[in-house]
Amino acid sequence: MNSSIWVNDSNTGNYTIGVPNEYPKSYRCHLAIMREDEGDFSAVILNLPGTGSCGDTEDEAVDNAREAAVAIIQSYVDDGVEIPWKEPGQYEIPAGVSQKWILVNA
Repeated sequence: MNSSIWVNDSNTGNYTIGVPNEYPKSYRCHLAIMREDEGDFSAVILNLPGTGSCGDTEDEAVDNAREAAVAIIQSYVDDGVEIPWKEPGQYEIPAGVSQKWILVNA
């Protein structure tokens, strides 16, 4: 199954639209993106505990975090388990990170 992902760049307000899936349901994910000491990037989904990824570039880290979010959300849905979303204020935003909100269809 393909997934559709809309990415909102909080700096420009521009959206990128991905490929739609058969039964899309949108989920809003808050990313923190950090440059690591080694020069690569990490992207953590702050409002979905345990979800994140990394990449050689910021865009690659965000794309990999999207894929991780789709897989984890689909796993919760398939298992009939409530997704453990965190509300703003329930998680801490690390100092010095870039932030993006993305919509993930899973």
